[in-house]
Amino acid sequence: MNNQSLYPKGFRSLSVPTFRASTIPFDDYASYRDRGSQPRSGYSYGLAGTPTTRVLQDRITELEGASETFLVGSGLSAITTTFLAICRAGDCIALPDNVYPPVRRFATETLSRLAVETVYYDPEDPADQLDRLERARLLWSESPGSMTHEVVDFKALRRHADRLGAILGADNSWASPILCRPIEHGVEIVVEALSKHLSGHSDLLMGSISTSNEKLAGTVYEGGMRTLGVGVSPDDCFLALRGLETASLRIRQCGANALKMSEYLSSHEAIDELLYPAAPSSAAHSLYRSQFRGPGSVMTIVLSGSRTWDFDAMVSSLQNFVLGASWGGTHSILAPSILGTERTVNRSYCGKTLVRLGIGLEDPGDLKMDLEQFLGTR
Repeated sequence: MNNQSLYPKGFRSLSVPTFRASTIPFDDYASYRDRGSQPRSGYSYGLAGTPTTRVLQDRITELEGASETFLVGSGLSAITTTFLAICRAGDCIALPDNVYPPVRRFATETLSRLAVETVYYDPEDPADQLDRLERARLLWSESPGSMTHEVVDFKALRRHADRLGAILGADNSWASPILCRPIEHGVEIVVEALSKHLSGHSDLLMGSISTSNEKLAGTVYEGGMRTLGVGVSPDDCFLALRGLETASLRIRQCGANALKMSEYLSSHEAIDELLYPAAPSSAAHSLYRSQFRGPGSVMTIVLSGSRTWDFDAMVSSLQNFVLGASWGGTHSILAPSILGTERTVNRSYCGKTLVRLGIGLEDPGDLKMDLEQFLGTR
């Protein structure tokens, strides 16, 4: 959509205007009566979108190489809306063992109540669990996965999905479509936490659902968007559109900074392991390079098990990193974690002291000094 077509004659701007509306007036009864004839592209009520919403949807669709995109209030909502739209009582859904923990909670507390069975598979060895299944409605992936950053082989998952008769979906928030376009690798539905990389300034919540084909778009709309009453604010869409203007530059610079930090961290005496598939030293690096177009900005360090860590003192030493449960913005963010019930198939990292690092745009030298102080605090 051309921005200029949204402005009055004689006025031009490089920004997309913000159209706010709940009630949308109609010119005549015929247009009101037929307002539902084009529910996904027309305008009938603010919840279903305004021109501002449509521009953001179209741009994400283009970035993903998708057929259509829907917007919801968060990345988690993008996933749960997708699951509810696709799954029915008696269906089976296959989730990676490293799935975003709130998604595991949703499966345990909500999908089970709706008589949807959940099976977990090891993302690095999916055949061990998936070969035992006879059917599945949805095969979900998250690559790299939450906290431990395992990379899945999309082509292998596509083969499993075909055998199971499953829809193949992916949470692509770690990479964004700037670094990976899962639809090009056989994925049929992709979600993004727009709160992170694409908006990029840690000041809004939003998620997107992009489909590879019209049939699946209709399923998501009819079974999720239309029935659940989800929507987004045009003001937040404006912020996300503004973030998209610099997304590629930010993501690539943050990735370059992260690669420099990984070189420093990989040999640090206080670290037992660096979990970062973009690093050449990673066992998953070859697979990563075959599917991703550059280094990402999120990694995890496994702290030495021979030391006792005082996070109160460690966090108070920080000058550049902030403590928080997110990433993808301009500021570097740090989040300690000890995995427990979040893993059921592969528990090799459970009980270990992990610290996820989301690298921002600060000078790598400043970040290095910060981490040196952080890791040296006793």
